[in-house]
Amino acid sequence: MEDNRYSFNSNELLFKVFHYKKPLLITTTIGAIVAIIVSFLITPLYRSTFVLYPAPSLAISESIKTKDVAKKESIYGEDKETEQILQVLNSDELRTRIINKYDLWKHYDIDSANVRYPNDKMLKKFQKRISYRRTEYMAVEISVLDADPDTAAMIANDIATLIDTVMNGMEHTRAKEVLNIVEYEYKTKEEQISDFNDSLKRIMEKGIYDYESQSEVVVEAYAQALASGNTKGAERIKEQLDTLAKYGAAYVSLRDFLEFESEQLSALNQKYKEAKVDAEQLLTHYFVVNKAIKSDKKAKPKRAIIVGISTIATFIFTFIVLIFIELLKEFKLQEEAKNQSKE
Repeated sequence: MEDNRYSFNSNELLFKVFHYKKPLLITTTIGAIVAIIVSFLITPLYRSTFVLYPAPSLAISESIKTKDVAKKESIYGEDKETEQILQVLNSDELRTRIINKYDLWKHYDIDSANVRYPNDKMLKKFQKRISYRRTEYMAVEISVLDADPDTAAMIANDIATLIDTVMNGMEHTRAKEVLNIVEYEYKTKEEQISDFNDSLKRIMEKGIYDYESQSEVVVEAYAQALASGNTKGAERIKEQLDTLAKYGAAYVSLRDFLEFESEQLSALNQKYKEAKVDAEQLLTHYFVVNKAIKSDKKAKPKRAIIVGISTIATFIFTFIVLIFIELLKEFKLQEEAKNQSKE
């Protein structure tokens, strides 16, 4: 049985290219010209980058302690700090601040009133123009593309600045809550100690200044008075003994309690000072490696790549279409030959 299937080898493929050289040359040339025109119509974009290293995530009160700093193997942050900064860079708060400051709705030509899903469109445009990544050396790179090279540099630098703004805002909110709690505990303890001091003062007004030594001296004097037959002196000393017996236990209890509470107050005072520093002071969360500067060379579009890819694609598409047309003609001829043979 005769096999009428159409087939050709690689040599035939080259022959076909040569055979269709004229239409291939015409369409490929047209494709290249169109690609050149389109590439010049695309708005050029300029790239600015800001590179930073994360700082260790220590509280301000901790970072000023020499012993804590000495324990750090590096002044730079580690994976945790890098991930925190990347998370902040992708936060809604930072993105919203940049959009509002530079009026990106107008800058990116997005009509929020008339376009469908404006927020989604803005998010996609923002992520296409502004990107963040961890470098191979564990730094963080902020990359901004914009039609205006000055704007690209300003946005990149402002984004870096907002890292501290956002992170300090979150940390200060918590630090102020901690400060309020410690301050309340400190003042409560202070008032409590003041009340006990007043109670101790009233006892001391009874003549009790040092219960242990006073008791020893008074008891010895009382014994001597009795031994010498000094009844009146013994009675006066007996009154002192009665006073010591009546208020001595309370004096010892208050004195020991105040000593313990004073130590607690001292510890709270230290915590209060640390909490106050954390709530009121600012600390940067990164070290600048390279600030973003105005670029004098466009990053996109790469016209040579656009023209090259478009030209090759046009050539391949045209060749496939021509082969497909030839195959259709061949199949049609085979069908006509079969019909004639049947007749």
